Amino acid sequence: SYGIGAYVSALLAINFGVSFWLTLPVAALAATLFGFIIGIPSMRTRDTYLALVTIAFGVVVQQLLNNFSWTGGPNGLVGIPAPSLFGHSFADPLVIFGWKLPSQANFYYLSAALVVVAIVTAHRLHGSRIGLAWNALRADEIAAKAQGINVAWFKVLAFAVDAFLAAFAGTIYAFYVSYISPDNFTFLVSVTIMTMVIVGGMDNIFGVIVGAFLLTILPEKLRAFADYRLLFFGVVIIGFLMIRPQGLFPQRMRRYGGGL
Repeated sequence: SYGIGAYVSALLAINFGVSFWLTLPVAALAATLFGFIIGIPSMRTRDTYLALVTIAFGVVVQQLLNNFSWTGGPNGLVGIPAPSLFGHSFADPLVIFGWKLPSQANFYYLSAALVVVAIVTAHRLHGSRIGLAWNALRADEIAAKAQGINVAWFKVLAFAVDAFLAAFAGTIYAFYVSYISPDNFTFLVSVTIMTMVIVGGMDNIFGVIVGAFLLTILPEKLRAFADYRLLFFGVVIIGFLMIRPQGLFPQRMRRYGGGL
């Protein structure tokens, strides 16, 4: 979904001159549709198998992007135009109260704003009926079905919501680097994201944020060992699953009603 959002937005901008701000919702909707498509055949899988199916779909998409001519094939898409807001191009330095910041600051503040929106959305979903249904499915799918929860619908909905949010990240990334190729969306990207969730702690928004922060900073600090990055993530996943499967920040107990 991350790659789908990046490619849809890049193709719209390069081939049709669509502005960045319009490609955001269009790419998100396209990725959401893709989420529904991969969610339907994944309904019969659970737990680890569901994660494997998701990663497998990512590998398939990466190979398709690598072989289609209209996606640029292995050469990718070049010349993605920089966004602009109120006449200010994101390719130009950002000036705030006389302070001149590099052009990357434009994307930094945009990304920060969207991260806040994503966190608020995740928090609202976490405490909503949808979030409770997802939590019940993860705990015991059979029991959730016995309680009247539509298992198929909520599984597909989870894929769709995930795809919608991931597409925003993919769109920003595409316009930030102005060039994308299938190499930007490899198996390693899927493993990295999965590792962030495992390290931080599933069903804990703050924990996932910490996991994302750690798994972004550490590889940058250890660039000398970049060839062993996949091995590093594998060791981290195995270590946490064996020693601390709940992650750094375990799932918080939810309270229902007003009783003790």
